[in-house]
Amino acid sequence: MPMDINQQIVILEKLLKRADNKTCAECPSRIPRWASITFGVFMCIRCSGVHRQLGTHITKVKSVNLDKWPDPKIELF
Repeated sequence: MPMDINQQIVILEKLLKRADNKTCAECPSRIPRWASITFGVFMCIRCSGVHRQLGTHITKVKSVNLDKWPDPKIELF
């Protein structure tokens, strides 16, 4: 059965508390609230905008608490 968005948020918030996820994967920002579900990394809003400009054929960006993620991507993270 697919997870609902609230279950996903709980899992992602727990992952963001890990020491290796407390910083943006692209810059020193301490506010990673977005993720590249293609590359499996968390990032800040500024870097997520750069990733979005690259196009979905290169990277797909999702919000930690605003977007519904595909369940396999939650498991990947």
